[in-house]
Amino acid sequence: MSANSNTSIPSDRDVLEGTGRHPDEWFAFLDIAGATTWQRPQIAGWFVTNADHLSSEWAESIAARYAAARGLAQAE
Repeated sequence: MSANSNTSIPSDRDVLEGTGRHPDEWFAFLDIAGATTWQRPQIAGWFVTNADHLSSEWAESIAARYAAARGLAQAE
């Protein structure tokens, strides 16, 4: 997983190449699942059940991006 300039957040292209889906696709799945009411650990846990082919690193990265994009609490 490579990072954007000076940050540890992977680019949309990195996510697409690393996971097979664009972040917007992951976000849509999470929205449908009701993740806008979850905390970040619950979001990351969704990937274990629904996208177990992803590494925990990708799950955490997408969960963090989703939480930030949706303005959710950043509880660890």
